[in-house]
Amino acid sequence: MLSFFGHAEPVNQPKVEILLRKELKHTIVQYRRDGIICIIYKSGNIITVDDCHEIAKFIALIGVADKYNILTEPQEGVNITDEARALLASKLGNRFTLKNAILCSSIIHEMIGNFFIRMNQPYAPTKLFISKAEAIEWLIIYNKS
Repeated sequence: MLSFFGHAEPVNQPKVEILLRKELKHTIVQYRRDGIICIIYKSGNIITVDDCHEIAKFIALIGVADKYNILTEPQEGVNITDEARALLASKLGNRFTLKNAILCSSIIHEMIGNFFIRMNQPYAPTKLFISKAEAIEWLIIYNKS
């Protein structure tokens, strides 16, 4: 389980170029120069199966690789339906996923993320982070974990 005590991001994190970006109804999907796909769940929305399908359609169009490292960034007030959570944990829902790093910026995100990992048992390796730098390091450097 994560702890939010003593957490701070480095001030001078280098910016990574966004090669492709698509803004959808409830999400923003970005393909970064380092090969990571960043999925931002927009504030105050409920993520549904339809949102998951829209994200997958955009990822399929990128065409650089069969699978990608995913950085999931839920913003404040985001929730996800049970059906969407089950899809995102399934083999079908992970058809483009090597690994998934989920950023938790609140205790609610932490609780939902832990529930997702424990109860839905995602097909692809999935880990929660409070540090974006550590999440990216896990995605890029630790390819076999």
